[in-house]
Amino acid sequence: MAARLSRRRSHPAPHEFWRFNWLAHHKRHAALARVRSHASGVLVDLGCGDMPFAPLFDERVTRYIGTDLPGSPAFGARGPHVYASAAALPLRADSADTLLAMALMSYLPAPAIALDEARRVLRPGGVLIAEWVQMSPLWQPPHDYWRFTRFGAERLLVEAGFEVVQVETYGGLMARVGLSWIAAINRINRGPLRPLTEIPARILYAAIQLSFEGLDRLCFDAAEPLAHLIVARKRSGC
Repeated sequence: MAARLSRRRSHPAPHEFWRFNWLAHHKRHAALARVRSHASGVLVDLGCGDMPFAPLFDERVTRYIGTDLPGSPAFGARGPHVYASAAALPLRADSADTLLAMALMSYLPAPAIALDEARRVLRPGGVLIAEWVQMSPLWQPPHDYWRFTRFGAERLLVEAGFEVVQVETYGGLMARVGLSWIAAINRINRGPLRPLTEIPARILYAAIQLSFEGLDRLCFDAAEPLAHLIVARKRSGC
């Protein structure tokens, strides 16, 4: 299925700073836009949710296939094209040109097994574009297992038979603090009182996220990012 068929957008747009977690989502989208030129051919989105990143690849890939586990909390109006675990993909060896793994690695009990499977399904010279979270609030416990430094992520990739092509870091300590504030407000803005709290919460989302966006740009330290977006190529002979 072509990327342009997956148009449903669940993540905030770049200007929608009043929406929940805009502070992280717009940085993630910007980082992904900087590396999308590496994508080509058949792209498989691992842990795709409702495929919010598909439009970024409209002009880059010939086919976009979303895979996820049944019952994923990230599903919106549509589910994936294929129900599958990232550790056991129902794909032939050497059948994909690009794999995309956003907001996935932290939630895999054994990331190394998924990387071995990624290497198996990628064609020689194929590319994995993966997000490796270093700092973020706990999400979906008890299935939030890992945080990764750039060096830890690169080591896992090399051990799995990949060579690192490009690394993009995004967000910093101030963004992390802002996300904790947003998470606290979101815990209040739910349940039967939500009709009363929704508008005040949106105002606070906007004020907090814009403030911490400014602080994050001012104080950014690449040693303390929210996440690393790493492009890795399958090594020949692997």
